[in-house]
This record gives sequence, C-alpha cells and structure tokens, in this order.
Amino acid sequence: MRRQGRLVLCSILLCFLLASCSLLDELKGGASINVNGASLEEEHAAAKYSAYINLNNLMTGGTFDRVIESYINEFGMNDEIYISEDFDSSGFVVAPGLEGLAKTVNTAVDRAAGEPSYGAADEALIQLGPAMLDLLDTMTEISDYYSDRNFTEDQFAKGRELHSRFIAQYSTYEPLADRFYHDFDQVAAQQKLTDLETLKEQDFLIRYYALSLVMRAQDIEKAFFEAEIYDENILDYKLEEYRLLFDLLIHDSKQFMEYAEDDKRKKQESWTTNPELESALEEVIGTATDILTILETKDTSSNRDNMLISSYFSQVSSLIDAYNYNISVDMTE
Repeated sequence: MRRQGRLVLCSILLCFLLASCSLLDELKGGASINVNGASLEEEHAAAKYSAYINLNNLMTGGTFDRVIESYINEFGMNDEIYISEDFDSSGFVVAPGLEGLAKTVNTAVDRAAGEPSYGAADEALIQLGPAMLDLLDTMTEISDYYSDRNFTEDQFAKGRELHSRFIAQYSTYEPLADRFYHDFDQVAAQQKLTDLETLKEQDFLIRYYALSLVMRAQDIEKAFFEAEIYDENILDYKLEEYRLLFDLLIHDSKQFMEYAEDDKRKKQESWTTNPELESALEEVIGTATDILTILETKDTSSNRDNMLISSYFSQVSSLIDAYNYNISVDMTE
C-alpha cells in the first residue's frame, strides 16, 4: 500500500475582496449586509470555502497528514505491525492536540449542506468526515498508548490491536480522501480563476500577480505529480513542457515584483510584501531554475542529494503558507 501524493490548495481571502469599495458598489441591492460590508450570502460562501480549504490542507501536509506519516514511518503499512528492535517511545511522537483536529473536520462537514453547492465535493466530504473522525479517535488512542509506555507492560498486545484498526480505517479513508481531493480541486481551481478575474477587474495587480505566481508554481508541482515525476526519474520529464510552465512562473514573478515596488499601488491595494513571501518565492524560483538546468543538460550531478523535486514540493508549500500569511496580515493592518 503506497500513500498518494496530494497538493496543498491556496486560497485567497475572499473577505478582503468584499471589503474593497469598488466591489461593494457592485453588491446587489436589498441583500443583507454585515458590518464588514459583505452580504450574508457572500459571508457564508467565504466561510464554506475556507472550511473546505482548511480541511484539504489538514490532509495534505497539515497536522493530520503528518500524524499519519509519522505513524506509518515507525510501524509500516502492512497488516502486521513492524516493531524495530531498538524502538523507544521517546523518539516517537504522534502529535499533541489531536482532539482539536476534529473541530476542523466537523466545521467542514457542517458546511457541506449549505450554500453554495459544491456538488460532488459536498457528497464526498459527507462520506469522508466520519472516516477521518474514526482515524482521529484511533490515533488519539495510539498517542496515549505510546506516551504512557503501556507497550512495556503488554509487550505490544494493544499496539498490535490498534495497528490493525488503523490499517483498516486508513484503507477506508484513503479512497474517500482521494475522491474529495479530486472533486474539491475542481471547485478550488475555478474559485482561483474567479479571484484572479476579480482582482484584475479592480486593478489590484500586485495581488493579481501574487496569486497568479503561486498558481504557476503549483502548475509545475501538479504536472510532476500527474506525470509521476520524482527525484529518481527527473530526466523523464519533457524539457519543452517544463520550459512552458517555467517561463510562465518567471513572467508572473517579474510582474509581481515590478508592481510590488509601486508605492501608489501598494497604498491602493493595502499591500506590503513580507520577508517570508520574498524568501519563499526566491527559493521556488531558484529550485525551478535548477530543475530547468538539469533537464537542459541531462546532467544530474548538481542534484547531489537527489532531492531536487522533493525540495521543490516543500518550497511550493512554504510559498503558499507565506502568501496566505501575507494577505491575512495585510487585511488586519
């Protein structure tokens, strides 16, 4: 059984868009308006989208995903638990605060029946939620079992029972998670295009290119995933296809940096580029350039640790985090 790779989703904060004066002028008359200037319908739509994004990212590199990965790395994914001869529970940490993750799951599930409808993604989430909660309950038991060192008293008898339960529940969870990811990815992709269109219409070009460059970086990541390109087979990817994606990333990055230096625009868009975003973008561009060089020269000697693709995936995730942090900070200033 091999775990599937998934992408972290990037969400623009819709409440910022709704707070812009030009967008407020376009809100339909007669709608209920809250104190932030957004209609209640728009507020509920933003809350649902945010809840789904939070759940998706919990499953793709977030705490839930890391908890599962930590357990699998230690005990394996076979039906029979693997216990190393030198196992020491002090070196095995599942994760603190697992009970808090249930709130994220329940919040998303509670929104599934609300508007706007996400169609298949709603149905997928309704089925996924209980499977995730079952896994969380089991992981909490596992965490308590090893934290209390009960395995020293029963020679892993309870550990074997918990492992069997984990494998069964994970086998149920995985296809449901894949279905949700696939269905919601389509919703998120359309939402990002809508966000881009709105930003461009409002002449928010710093924010437009900030979001666009993140999407360009994700396009490369997604292309590698779909082509099953990893560190060990990097040369299998077609140079021409990569160059097209790379050029789009470089173009949007240059546009972003140019507009982000315009003081008039920064004031208009209430924008300040945080150092975290600058650093994350620099790392993504640097690694993307290294990948291009390897594909051009067919020489992988510069990829000394054979981790270039893995590094790119990690850096894109950091870029998304930095982007989301940047726009959230701008909104609160």
